[in-house]
Amino acid sequence: MSRKYLVAYANGLSSAFQYRLNLGLLFVSHLVSLSGLVYLWLAVYAAGESLPGYSLPEIITYYLVLTALRITIADGIGMGFKVSEDIREGLITHYLLKPFSYSLEQGLLLAAQASINLVFALPPFIILGLFINRFIELPDLGDIAAFALLTLIGLIFYYLVYLLSAFSSFWIEKGSTAIYAMIVVSLLLSGSLLPLDLFPDWFQTASRYAPFQYLMYVPIQGFLGQITDWSRTLAVAAVWIVLLAAAARTVWLRGLKKYEAAGR
Repeated sequence: MSRKYLVAYANGLSSAFQYRLNLGLLFVSHLVSLSGLVYLWLAVYAAGESLPGYSLPEIITYYLVLTALRITIADGIGMGFKVSEDIREGLITHYLLKPFSYSLEQGLLLAAQASINLVFALPPFIILGLFINRFIELPDLGDIAAFALLTLIGLIFYYLVYLLSAFSSFWIEKGSTAIYAMIVVSLLLSGSLLPLDLFPDWFQTASRYAPFQYLMYVPIQGFLGQITDWSRTLAVAAVWIVLLAAAARTVWLRGLKKYEAAGR
């Protein structure tokens, strides 16, 4: 990688580190939400009810890991809003005059933000896990390695999905509308509301070959050691990454033909 992009990543780390208070507030808000969910599932299982295929430790672990992913890799949504605003305000003009990829820089800034989020979020989650270990499903080393790989893939999907959504700003004034629509779709199809295997069979079959599962559901299943068909999982991910990257590149080039930045 060219040194200029390494500098961009380093600058992203520096910028993300300056907003530690924001990360702290984000962590607290998600922790409060997680606490409510934990008490909910404790009450449900204590009343003799249960979710098919999930023990109490597994369902609590599911939402614990879901919360960790939201804190660490879900900044792709914020990146999407930034890209949309940059296009609308004409701030991408100077990138067009230099041998520097705007899209790649946004990916590196997202990676830098995720790195800082991980550094700050990992210790509290480890401590929390130690305190509530009897209520969670602890992974072995193999599951941790699988989770790390799938989380990286999830970050790539957050980048591509929301970058592509943000490029709608080349054609519509409020490109953020497409991002909000994508948030609604991904909440349902990523397993952010409920695990995907709790939905009807036809829904599970469709989601198994969709890209949104890699945002949350697949990394969590890796953490729980529930992935049995690794060849299909990685093959579907690779195909979608290629398709989304090609689509983003095509939309970017076509969008530039319509792009205007009067006064800049």
